[in-house]
Amino acid sequence: MQTRHTLLERVRDRADENSWSEFDKIYRPYIYKVIRRMNFTHEEAEDLSQNILVTLWEKIPEFKHNFRTGAFRTWLCTIIRNRAINIITKNKRRASKLTIENEDALTPYIQTSQNDLELIAKEEWAAHITALAWKKIEVEFDENIRKAFKMSLDNVPYEDISAQLGLKVNSIYVYKNKIKKRLTEIVRLLKEQYV
Repeated sequence: MQTRHTLLERVRDRADENSWSEFDKIYRPYIYKVIRRMNFTHEEAEDLSQNILVTLWEKIPEFKHNFRTGAFRTWLCTIIRNRAINIITKNKRRASKLTIENEDALTPYIQTSQNDLELIAKEEWAAHITALAWKKIEVEFDENIRKAFKMSLDNVPYEDISAQLGLKVNSIYVYKNKIKKRLTEIVRLLKEQYV
């Protein structure tokens, strides 16, 4: 996996389809989750995510990153917020033309402040990086070991995990620690690459 800064340089070339595909794979799910946290429906979030990716495709050659931690995500969040505000404003204008009875049905959105958006973006980024790390390591462990790990995270008693999966209780502790250690390593590496 290329470092994010290298990827940002490669996607400046709009004809580099492989780089754009990689960029899309990494950032589309993150953009979608941030938008959903702003109370947009699934369909609206899908459309808005696509709209934001087109905007990024157009504007990324202009982006000047100075290798500061979080600079790209701050810029990306500004684009997300501005696009969301445009949609909310458009919907409010549309709702103001309707009768009072219909207005409530068209305004399920919240005005997200910049601070709220930054908090949402930070939380979603941590979850996104963890999901990417899990995808990378899940092939390294047997299915029952992965199930045991997930069940332990859900606070299922180890004796119940043992009975359900046919694993020894002591083994569950060992497997949990192995996965946790590996997951922590990959999360750290991804944070270094994509911050």
